[in-house]
Amino acid sequence: MSSSASSSDDDLLPKLPEDVVVEILKRLPVRCLLRFRCVCRSWRSIIDSPLFVALHLNHSALDPSNRYLACLHLTLGNSPRSLWSLSSGDSLSMSQIEVPFAAPFGRYRFVGSCNGLICLTKISRTELGYHLSTYLWNLFTRKHKTVPRSRMDSAVGFGFDARSNDYKIVRIYSRYGAGDSYPYAQHPVSKPRVEIYSLSTDSWRSLKCEVPTFSCSRTAVFLNENLHWFVSHHNDRFVSRLKYLGRDRGYGSILLFDVTSEVFNKMALSAELLRKVCVSRVVVLSLLNDLLAVCTSSAVGRYPRQRSTCSIWVMKEYGMPESWTKLYSFLVDEKVRGFDGFTMNGELLMVIDDDERVSWNPITQQFTYPPLTIQSNLVTVVESLVSLEPR
Repeated sequence: MSSSASSSDDDLLPKLPEDVVVEILKRLPVRCLLRFRCVCRSWRSIIDSPLFVALHLNHSALDPSNRYLACLHLTLGNSPRSLWSLSSGDSLSMSQIEVPFAAPFGRYRFVGSCNGLICLTKISRTELGYHLSTYLWNLFTRKHKTVPRSRMDSAVGFGFDARSNDYKIVRIYSRYGAGDSYPYAQHPVSKPRVEIYSLSTDSWRSLKCEVPTFSCSRTAVFLNENLHWFVSHHNDRFVSRLKYLGRDRGYGSILLFDVTSEVFNKMALSAELLRKVCVSRVVVLSLLNDLLAVCTSSAVGRYPRQRSTCSIWVMKEYGMPESWTKLYSFLVDEKVRGFDGFTMNGELLMVIDDDERVSWNPITQQFTYPPLTIQSNLVTVVESLVSLEPR
């Protein structure tokens, strides 16, 4: 083909208005769009534009078929060989994706996902102590980025600042007692400090603010431009009393971090939910249909015939503690060790004492065993074209 013919590829295409082309393209999966970038320069320009990336993401987020449960399968050495993506409509529809930055040694874990980007960490042990590596990854575009090194964290979250169109990683870290061994330490002996990574600057900075000393889950839930951690506070008489009674979970609330204004706040639990939390062995914060949810589990019976009573609570009006409502309560004929959150169709994934993952359907009240091993880490992710290039 001559150069003149090559330069007029756009003239060979049907003469559709650009807004019609955009409406068609935004409905297509990412794998098709990446191929269609090569059709002509005008299509490449459309697909690469930030406006189209945002339009495609908004459309993708509304379609349940574009949401996936990503399962990071770990080997015995805790290194990911592959990532399995389960489609929302069929739990048996799995596709394998190689992890481009997988290394032979290290402990990998998802931090969270936001707008199609996945944040995950790797903890490796060296002669000088523990080493933390962090990655950002869009598994649909097959692009990833290694985040500059930072300190070891005791709590971490990943979210999106809509005002500055920037993605941020927030680390809260503390100094632990001499008898503790990270990452199993639970009781910090100093005031927490905060660092923030910004994708736009590709750098970390310290945040000068007061953060109460607390114990919390390492990862956060991102909703309404806030990161949420469920926390148990230290230096509280009620906590001390509960610890004396052998109930270490104790008094709790939800710590919020506004990703835009970069300030911390607290969200209270309702009195009924607080009473439930205080007698539960497992308490996990999650998302259910874009609502903040709390999953609790309490043991009943004695070993070896120990069972669990579980309950699911949601905050129906965000920011209103009185709107906490119990949706479900059910019995499990095993000891529940943890919750992985909800699938796209509302099923609850949990880990039971036999080192198995179980899925509970609130509609049918039935338990199933999905094709997920215990040696895996899960996160929900939406298909998107979001770039990892600094803005």
